[in-house]
Amino acid sequence: MTEIRFPFLSLPIDLGVKVMKTMSLHEQTAYSLASKKSYSKIKSLRLPIPKVLIRIHGELFGFMEISLAAKDITDGEISFKLQSQRSDGMITSLDDIPVNLEVSKTLFSPFGHKLFDLSNQGMCFGEWIQHICSIFQGKHYGAEFTIGMSQLNIQSLRNILPELRSVQLKCSRSGRNQQGVLYAQSILKAFLPDVENVSLFSVPLHESLSVQHIGLTNLKMLRIYGNRKLKLDDLISLNVKNFRIDTDQTTLRDLNRFFKLWMKGSNPKLKKLSIYLRNGNNSDWSVLLNGFQTEESEDAQVKNVTIQNCFGLVSNFGVLLQLSGLYLATV
Repeated sequence: MTEIRFPFLSLPIDLGVKVMKTMSLHEQTAYSLASKKSYSKIKSLRLPIPKVLIRIHGELFGFMEISLAAKDITDGEISFKLQSQRSDGMITSLDDIPVNLEVSKTLFSPFGHKLFDLSNQGMCFGEWIQHICSIFQGKHYGAEFTIGMSQLNIQSLRNILPELRSVQLKCSRSGRNQQGVLYAQSILKAFLPDVENVSLFSVPLHESLSVQHIGLTNLKMLRIYGNRKLKLDDLISLNVKNFRIDTDQTTLRDLNRFFKLWMKGSNPKLKKLSIYLRNGNNSDWSVLLNGFQTEESEDAQVKNVTIQNCFGLVSNFGVLLQLSGLYLATV
C-alpha cells in the first residue's frame, strides 16, 4: 500500500491551528524545525508555558539542558539536552555547536524518559536557546549555572538568555578558587538587578559581593546553602520576602537580637525566614528565646513562638532542636 502523507500545510488556517494546539510540547518543537513556515505557524500561537529552565552544566556533566514545564502538571516536563562535542565535555561558548538534541520527558520523577533524538540542525547552543524560547511564551524563565573551569562570556549570556526571573548557581570543586569567585560575581552582578529569586549552592562569595550585598537587592526569595557565614548585619540588611540559609557560623544571641530588632521595625519586607544552624553548640533554648513567650509543643524538641512587630505584622516561627544542629523557620 502506498503511503499517503497527511496534507497538514494545506489545511485551512483555523483547522491547522486546532491541530497544532493538540500537539505535545516536543511535537510542537519538532514541527517548528520542519521549515520557516512551520516555525512561523507555531510561533504565532504564542503557546503559554508555566516555566522554562535553562541549565548550563559545563564540564560537570558536559551538557546544556532546556526544560519546559507543561501547562498541565500531569503532562510532566519536557527536556532538551544538548551535549558538548568537546572530549572534556566543557561548554566554552554559546557559539559552540552541540552533538545533537536529546528529547526526554519527566513525570513525577527526577529521571527522564528519552523520547527521541534530533539533529543539531547546524545551530549552536545560543541559537537553540533562542529558538525554543521564541516559540513558547514562558511565564517564568530561570537559569542554572555550574561554577567550574568552564566559563561563558557574560555579555553573550545577557544577549542570548530571555529575561530571567530566577538564577541558581552551583559550585563544583574545580570552581572553589579565585577564578570561580570572580565568575560567580560576574553572573550575579549581571542578573541580580532583574531577577526575583536567587539560590546559591556552595558558591564562594567575597567581600565585594557578600551575603549582605545580595540581600540588599530587591528579591522575593534568597536561598544560600553550604555553611555560609551569617552575621547580624547580614540579617538586618535583608531586603527580601523569603530568606533561607544553612550556616555553621552564627550565634543564637545574634538571632535573638535580630528578632527584637524586627519587633521594632527592622526588615519590614521579610515575611519568611528559615535558618539551619549546623553548629552543635547552638542548642541553648534560653539564649535564642530570651524575652519571648513560647508555647510548649507535643514534641519536647520543638518550641512555638509568636512575635509582632511595630507595624502590627504577626509572625509565628517554630524552633526545632536536632542532634546535628538547630532549625528555625517562620510559618
